[in-house]
Amino acid sequence: MPQPIVIVMVKAPRPGEVKTRLVPPLSESDAASLAACFARDTILNAKRTVKDVLVAYTPTEARSDLEAILPSDLHWSAQAGDNLGQRLDSVAEHAFSLGFSPLVILGAESPTLPTSFIRETVNLLTAREANVCLGPTEDGGYYLVGLRNPVQGLFQNIDWSTPSAYEQTAANAAKLGLRLHPLPSWYDIDTPADLTHLHDEMYSSEEVRLRAPNTYRWLLDRALHLS
Repeated sequence: MPQPIVIVMVKAPRPGEVKTRLVPPLSESDAASLAACFARDTILNAKRTVKDVLVAYTPTEARSDLEAILPSDLHWSAQAGDNLGQRLDSVAEHAFSLGFSPLVILGAESPTLPTSFIRETVNLLTAREANVCLGPTEDGGYYLVGLRNPVQGLFQNIDWSTPSAYEQTAANAAKLGLRLHPLPSWYDIDTPADLTHLHDEMYSSEEVRLRAPNTYRWLLDRALHLS
């Protein structure tokens, strides 16, 4: 019987190459270390919901860097493709070829994402109540893609990193005759305003702190008082 898998799209947390929109107020080094915490917490929560987790990493030589900071019992696959749509298609094809189903694909920008969203996606797809699940972000993109079967064309002609990405993907799903289940909206942490949102959420909820312990320790270590 096929088993579900969560795929986390991770960019190596190298200073000057990740979370650049957070510089300033952060230094390049702090932005990179924060990105590493996001990746660790995202994978932690993925492993709280399913047995198998795959890290889809970039750049192609970054696996050893990431292996040094992530758990040992993960699957690994280098990202391949010229844009996010091609990379999503490639990693989904790889995971399906290994016999996994359904797939839940996450970015590593939402460390406080409720695990219930992942669990709901797995349950809906396993029960064949949906072909595709999408989790919209507040900026018009999405934090999660759930797939029950391989799908060709879902990620084509998308204006990535724009407020249109979610709606364009949903429109593709409709054209392909797929049953789409939208999940609750959540947020990515890309801008200083998002960082303030994270800070406020983290310090207002013990549940959130338990969900993202690495990110919480990062905030404590730097004693950030964001307004």
